[in-house]
Amino acid sequence: MNFTELQYPAPYAIEDGYLGYRSRQPKGREAFVRLCNFFPFVQSQVLCDNGLEKHVRVEIGGFKADGTPLPTVTVNDEKFATLDWIRAAWGYENNLEPGRSVKDHLRHAIQSTATSALKTFCYEATGWRKIDGQWHFLMPGDSEHTVTLKGRAVSYGFVRKGDLSALGFAYELAYRVASKEVMLPLLTFVFLSPLNTFLRQADYEPQTVLMLTGKTGSKKSTLAALMLSFFGRFSTSQLPLSFRDTANSILKQSFLLKDVLTCVDDYHPSGGRDASDLNDKMQKLLRAYGNRCGRGRMNAHAELMPDYYPQGNAILTAEFLPDVGESGTARYLCIDLDPQMVNNEELTRFQEYAANGVLSYAMFRYTEWLKKEFLNDEEDFKNYLLDMHRKACIQLRALSEEQGVRLRDRLLNDIVSLTIGFEFYTDFLCCEGVVPPDVRIEMQLEFRDVLLEIAAGQQSKTLFDQPTHVFFRKLLSLIDSGRVTVYPKQDATGNVLFEKNMIGYEDSERYYLYSDLAHREVKRLCSEQGESFSISENGLLKALADELLLIKGSDGRAKRNVRIGPKTQRLLCLNKLTVQAIAGEEAR
Repeated sequence: MNFTELQYPAPYAIEDGYLGYRSRQPKGREAFVRLCNFFPFVQSQVLCDNGLEKHVRVEIGGFKADGTPLPTVTVNDEKFATLDWIRAAWGYENNLEPGRSVKDHLRHAIQSTATSALKTFCYEATGWRKIDGQWHFLMPGDSEHTVTLKGRAVSYGFVRKGDLSALGFAYELAYRVASKEVMLPLLTFVFLSPLNTFLRQADYEPQTVLMLTGKTGSKKSTLAALMLSFFGRFSTSQLPLSFRDTANSILKQSFLLKDVLTCVDDYHPSGGRDASDLNDKMQKLLRAYGNRCGRGRMNAHAELMPDYYPQGNAILTAEFLPDVGESGTARYLCIDLDPQMVNNEELTRFQEYAANGVLSYAMFRYTEWLKKEFLNDEEDFKNYLLDMHRKACIQLRALSEEQGVRLRDRLLNDIVSLTIGFEFYTDFLCCEGVVPPDVRIEMQLEFRDVLLEIAAGQQSKTLFDQPTHVFFRKLLSLIDSGRVTVYPKQDATGNVLFEKNMIGYEDSERYYLYSDLAHREVKRLCSEQGESFSISENGLLKALADELLLIKGSDGRAKRNVRIGPKTQRLLCLNKLTVQAIAGEEAR
């Protein structure tokens, strides 16, 4: 707009280099009341939708008194009426007149110019959205629908034109860059992500994250960036999220990055408060993805605020496994990286492909294939996914039990989700003519073996973090170091309770412990070592009983009557061989 074209509706007008309004005075007279020495107007307004909230973003243009254009400023709806953005965007020389009602009049004058302003619509989240009865996969760069992301998420976006050879690279990537034990799970997470919306409809949305662990130089961030390049252009310095971000910003972005893969990079606590802060973020993140729910909050008016929860999938990179307890460990699948696992020459080659948008084009073709093959009938697709899940669940449970591993339900559901993702990945390659049907079957069998190996390792990590197993490890450590004392039961006279650090008794086969004293000492040791042991004494006794790790009394309770010298006492009774076996020690 040119300065000469700018007009304000009555009663607002421009006079003598000022914007103001005509005010009726007594006896029918009029007076011009000045508002400001510049001329702001609504240039355009954008209705923004992130899938949970809608708000208006306004672009404000303006002119100085001499007609010089002012830079366009974008203002969110909630900040528009304050007018504080004027000073921040245009400087102090653009001045408001004094007066209690000046701000309200100027706000009204600006807003009155909106009737002729351009109106547009913008999405602020990625992923599947049903628009006018048709499914669309929203990503920045779409010529049909405007999608705007903020922060480091601006690197997301599809390449929508390319060569079919891109699909061949999506297959080669599985075997050339690193060992199949690394690449197959990573690629599965990539191609599982666009299924999240529909798996959620079927009540089987993935409830895990992929944890890449390894020392500096193991290429964990580099591999994560390569996988994210299916959804944009990323490098190790341009990953969308970091553990140095606030927990709230990470969780908000995890909602907006719907049906795509993201990465939270660099879990590397340096100790002290930093370790506590990063561990707290890790706990919140694992629970958010593991439960697929957000944190309920209320505003100052006691009204419920929108509940943001993760809608995509995530890779986390860490130098070592976090101390998040049994429940936290159950919410991730771990891949340990070693530099020798990675072919650096092939990695460089595929990084060049990624930088040229080759992988992004392959994912664009994948979403178009999903739309064409499955999204004409949502109910049929939902039933198809349910049937896939049921069959995979039966098959993987049977195969794991054949190998002597009985998977917990949560872990079983996690590897079933990955199985579904890998089947879609290989079916896509087969349908597009990249691999023949027999190769597709070989790939699926190969992935199944890798997956069961990952599951067995994850089950071991989860057991390692069980409170009962932690209790046994720390208990033996305390006894072996002499920090606590267990007195020979046959020598007990009843007076040994007063000995320093006495927690119970022992004979050749069993420990007989005062559970409150043993629990207190283990908790103290964990605290000193910076580890978590939050289970209460009663909770520990119940867990030991449920896992059949204690010798119950004749009344079926966790503690039993034990004769100690002349007295009978209620003590926790443990089998020594059981404690030592679980703690990973040889019988002494």
